[in-house]
Amino acid sequence: MNQLMSQDNVRQASNDQPNSYTVIVVVNTPQSTFTLSISIDPSIPFNQFIIGIKEQIFAQKMQAQYEDTIEYQLGNGSLIQSNESRTLQSLGFTNNCTIYVRLKLKGGK
Repeated sequence: MNQLMSQDNVRQASNDQPNSYTVIVVVNTPQSTFTLSISIDPSIPFNQFIIGIKEQIFAQKMQAQYEDTIEYQLGNGSLIQSNESRTLQSLGFTNNCTIYVRLKLKGGK
């Protein structure tokens, strides 16, 4: 999955894999907002997708600063639980869609 999600390979993966979607991941933290562009197979379950997203977002030490609960919202407004097992496609993901990830600091509001 790391190979599929490599930012350096997004353009190449999109061209080489006609069944892949490019997903824009907007990560909001109390300190900043940053964006990842990921090429992924739309038939994988959301909970597996999220494992890869967390690997991209967090270094081991950084993750300890944030709450265990992370909010995921698709660009169409749908909230998605991290344990969701339906595929990305069945949840409404499309090519070039956006998912918003909200992280909260421990002890924060």
